[in-house]
Amino acid sequence: MRVELLPGMTNVVRFPVERRARPTLELLRGIAPDVREVLNLAEAFGMEMPVPDLREWADAATAEHIANQVPAGGAEREAMLSELLEPVVVGAIASCREAHDAWAAAAAAEQTLGRAQRAGYFRIESLQKRAAALAWRVGTSTGRS
Repeated sequence: MRVELLPGMTNVVRFPVERRARPTLELLRGIAPDVREVLNLAEAFGMEMPVPDLREWADAATAEHIANQVPAGGAEREAMLSELLEPVVVGAIASCREAHDAWAAAAAAEQTLGRAQRAGYFRIESLQKRAAALAWRVGTSTGRS
């Protein structure tokens, strides 16, 4: 098991609550990465940047869909809104998990490669290829989340 410390801390271990708690919108907001980190990764991997007003456009389209499809109030409205939200949240949580796992694997591969280089091993091509492949996986899984 890999021990992961909270960012900026030396003695606080991160407990992966998202792996044990029921996926909720609040949980998703709590584990979401800083948008600047995501944009930096996208740029580093040459990925296309999102449309600047994408969030506003998606919010407007969602509001229109809700206004046209969901009753104006009551228990039926709450049930329908939950049905709309649940698969999106579950999918987003799964994407976050995948991106985090990819990052952990890439970090471990980089550490292994660094140890091999410091030890003076000269046959490290396979370690370099693995580290590069895992770093690419981080970029592509983060781009989907």
